[in-house]
Amino acid sequence: GKIIEPLFHSTSGGRTENSEDVFANAVPYLRSVESPYESEAPKLHDSAKITVNDFINKIKSVYGDLDITPSNLKDKIVLGELSEGGKIKTIIVDNQEISGREIRSLFNLNSTNFSFIQSGNELEIVTTGYGHGVGMSQWGADGMADEGYNYKEILKHYYTDVEIVSVK
Repeated sequence: GKIIEPLFHSTSGGRTENSEDVFANAVPYLRSVESPYESEAPKLHDSAKITVNDFINKIKSVYGDLDITPSNLKDKIVLGELSEGGKIKTIIVDNQEISGREIRSLFNLNSTNFSFIQSGNELEIVTTGYGHGVGMSQWGADGMADEGYNYKEILKHYYTDVEIVSVK
């Protein structure tokens, strides 16, 4: 019986997020749902390249003197927890837990759905999706419309268990 806060983002990368995995509170209509029609999204996939030394220096500047070097980096970064939407909630860097949101912010990434590829002294951070991932995916909604879904079906897909009513 209340008006929702219709959160949205550009591109989920195939599945949206539960609100509590990104923000503080669980919201009943902001649940993780599939978002399969995003193939035309211009920022569905992206990558950022940085030298391994710059990556290490940036991490150390925020999280202190961690025991990470170019030669042990692959062993010192471990996946922590994933969200229901498949994004990184936490990674462990030399036993220091860091949220995916902090890594996204620190390296100006498009999303928290990322992976690292180290090649020599270069580190590529590959991302899927664009934005926080909660609520409606704009590119997913556009793709659903292209598939013939109407606006009510789209809204009810991304905002679970809602009613669409006229407000007088």
